[in-house]
Amino acid sequence: MKLPLKVISFFFLLFGFCSANESIRYVDINHIVNNSISGKKLNQIIENKNKNIISELNNLGKKLEEKKNKIVNQKNILKKDELDKLVKNYELEVKKFDEIRKKKRDNFNNFSIKSKKKIIDLLNPLITNYLKKQSIQILLQKDKIIFGDEKLDITNEILKIFNEKHSKIKFE
Repeated sequence: MKLPLKVISFFFLLFGFCSANESIRYVDINHIVNNSISGKKLNQIIENKNKNIISELNNLGKKLEEKKNKIVNQKNILKKDELDKLVKNYELEVKKFDEIRKKKRDNFNNFSIKSKKKIIDLLNPLITNYLKKQSIQILLQKDKIIFGDEKLDITNEILKIFNEKHSKIKFE
């Protein structure tokens, strides 16, 4: 009597896992964010902003370096109080430069985060609708999966839907 009960239990467990397997899928959100039409445009915008910021900060840094060299060259020529005044002014400019650099870095990081969040916010309802239409009960993030059948990956399907609906997104 115990053996048939074990066989029946095993059969139901096995059948339960097989049917549950059909409603589990995984998706690579990062791939969609980076490789969608809007994501590629965003990556280009981010790259250009980063280059502009680096260029601007390098120019400011060069100007500060020139002022420093000028002060060092005039060190033996100037009176002590004039030299002290130049050094104080230079230190204030360095402090302002550090503040500008921090502000630009923070603004850049905030822009990048908000823009990627905008893509994800537009992506979430598309994924939810897709899951409902396909009767998918569980969706996993691909980077959390060690092994998975390629047939369960819906990344390209979601990417295609996202590109169709949101090919033009404005980023501030």
